[in-house]
Amino acid sequence: MRIAILHFHLRPGGVTRVIEMAHDALVAAGHEVLIVSGEPQPEAGRLPLDRVAVAPALRYGVTSSRWKELKAEVEACVQARWTDGADVLHLHNHALGKNFALPLAVAAWAREGGRLLLQIHDFAENGRPENYRQLLDQLGGEEGLRGVLYPVSSQVAYGLLNTQDLNRMQAAGNCHWLPNPVILPDSKRPVAASELQAERLIVYPCRGIRRKNIGEALLLASALEPGEKLILTAPPLTSSDQALYARWRVQAERLKLPVVFEGQTLLGRTTVDFLLGASLCLTTSMTEGFGMAFLEPWLAGVSLAGRDLPQVTGDFRGSGVEFSRLYARCDVPVSDARRQAVEQAIHAAVRHSCESYHVPLRPEMAAQACAAVFQGEVADFGRLPEAAQERILEEGTRPGIALSQEKPEIIEKNRATIASQYSPAAYAAKLEAAYRSLLLQPTSGVEFLDTRALLLGMLDFGNFSSLRHGALG
Repeated sequence: MRIAILHFHLRPGGVTRVIEMAHDALVAAGHEVLIVSGEPQPEAGRLPLDRVAVAPALRYGVTSSRWKELKAEVEACVQARWTDGADVLHLHNHALGKNFALPLAVAAWAREGGRLLLQIHDFAENGRPENYRQLLDQLGGEEGLRGVLYPVSSQVAYGLLNTQDLNRMQAAGNCHWLPNPVILPDSKRPVAASELQAERLIVYPCRGIRRKNIGEALLLASALEPGEKLILTAPPLTSSDQALYARWRVQAERLKLPVVFEGQTLLGRTTVDFLLGASLCLTTSMTEGFGMAFLEPWLAGVSLAGRDLPQVTGDFRGSGVEFSRLYARCDVPVSDARRQAVEQAIHAAVRHSCESYHVPLRPEMAAQACAAVFQGEVADFGRLPEAAQERILEEGTRPGIALSQEKPEIIEKNRATIASQYSPAAYAAKLEAAYRSLLLQPTSGVEFLDTRALLLGMLDFGNFSSLRHGALG
């Protein structure tokens, strides 16, 4: 098959890594692959230069008025490689609100009978209200969005990272579970605990953005054993996340917590170097798309502890991966006065979320959110606003959770399962099945998914967290 894979850029990151692995696995399986990017590949990029083409209108921030230009540029790139065009166009995150011309070009390709695999890593409808508002502005409001964003046709297939998203998109018809491939890059030199004046390293491999719930990681660090240190590997990149990250850093220093921020920068090492030097890995994230952090540590032979996300780990458990050191909640006691203040903040967060997405506020929404946070006289720490988290830390509250390692035989079992079930070859097989499903279908007319119904399903106040739904607390 001739496959053209489209993305906004090839900068280092999760989607680029998936594209690189897909390219390698598909080429190894005998397919022809072209990568079309909105930007030139960085010098450090690893894709063969003769398999990368640049369509500048595919980059971030291009307005909807330029959709014909984008469409023509992509088609020119593809036809320069294959005179008869590609068998399949495989697009990543077309509806995320990063490029406002792309959804219109996708709709046009669908109407022309083009075979499209639309792989969605992130939804604008799920915790990205600014992206959603920009889509509304650029594409003509709710009606414009509904008539273009998610085409439904026999010649269009969707690839989703987890079964929760798969279920949400079932109305689109041809949907495929496409979990990311997982491999551990080479390490030049694993980090030794002694390099950070510690005996054991508890590594949280993440970029410290808001949803990673850094406050809860600090709470857990307050109960570490002597000689143990928590390592946060990398800082966030956006200004709003950087400001919050700085707040947590100041708090950790003031409370003298055994935490190292920006470990990769401090030692000039990679995430893999830290994974291989860890005694235990940690996650406290409140929401994930795929959830690479739940799989990578096992490939390094390291156990994982922390917060469970059943909507993510359910898929992994179904594949045979065991997680016995994850917790459902991190409950802390709350006084009546604090509960009242938090409830007010929850109501404000629900209202903020509804306003951000132009959704009418209903009384039951705040009630669902409060039920997610409180159980009797305790509250789930990770669902609280940051201001409340900070005060609880300052009061010296300790978590009722002890981080512990998995049995060696379970670590090895998980390593082998992940290496098999989530290998690049397994990913390529799933892609091939999705491509073939498109090529076997006769061309049909094009309809569009009800974007409003999708949005309402993703607001999900029954799984409320201030870190996801609320303004910065």
